[in-house]
Amino acid sequence: MDPNEFGTSTVPLQHAPYGPIHPDALQTSNKGKVAVVTGAAQGIGAAIAESLAKSGASVAILDLSVPAQQQTKEACEKHGTKIGVYACDVTDEAKVKETLDAIEKELGPINVLVNNAGIFDQRPFLMSTMASFWRQIEVNFKAPLITIHELLPRMRDRGAGCIINIASRSATVDVPMTLGYVTSKAALARATHTLQREMVLDGLDDKIQFYALHPGGVLSAMGGAGADEDVRAKYGDIRDEEFFKTLFKDGPDLCGQTCAWLATGQGKELRGLYLDCRQDVTRLLETGRETLLKEKRNVLTVNFLDGYTNEP
Repeated sequence: MDPNEFGTSTVPLQHAPYGPIHPDALQTSNKGKVAVVTGAAQGIGAAIAESLAKSGASVAILDLSVPAQQQTKEACEKHGTKIGVYACDVTDEAKVKETLDAIEKELGPINVLVNNAGIFDQRPFLMSTMASFWRQIEVNFKAPLITIHELLPRMRDRGAGCIINIASRSATVDVPMTLGYVTSKAALARATHTLQREMVLDGLDDKIQFYALHPGGVLSAMGGAGADEDVRAKYGDIRDEEFFKTLFKDGPDLCGQTCAWLATGQGKELRGLYLDCRQDVTRLLETGRETLLKEKRNVLTVNFLDGYTNEP
């Protein structure tokens, strides 16, 4: 990957919770709400769950097993909110329905959903099996659609809700050896834009908010593992280690606190957009929704030569 291909922001990025998303600014702001976080056993998912608990929400944490989430549960419980722990394969439609039903019975109606569960396999497509490739599509894209399909009618009936899809910068760039990941994350971002448009049809555009959120450069077990030995044997270690280190300078709490802030509804003018949690939300809000939409900011798009437009 050539870093010169992507550019560098001239506006400083945030790398830790700041101003409006700082825990001190969000105390009790989500009190009375019930939030669901998938893939909550560790890393970004665990941080999102704890940030929501810090802001006063009751939190249901989901992962493949209950024991794997014990540390997250204990961290969340320190903030005095009710925490539910559930084993759920989010690619299993029946299990998702069963789990969401159990959450609403035990914790109450769900107000916030954070689709965080994801997997990553760093291999060239021709060195992958179709099963491995498609599993990434199922976990990273199909699973969020399953949870949304089950939960959205309930939010629609109640006339309110917030759904945050943890996307990735990978949705916006072409990176070899990550076809399953970039494809699934681009699809998730596009689905976020489109689902927000569908809320207009029900007169709920500002009542139910969707967001696609890039969590920043977090060195997680998924992102830092590198390629398998057979891939390295054929292509070498494709990472430029010095550049690789500069990609990961953000703690998971930056994403966690951004999710807690979005859950409050303070960011609803940014609904339906792709957001990078390193970019100051105040600056985005000051730009204004009308300008962002008119100029097609923070959405997936295609730029043609001057004189050509993306005609219907």
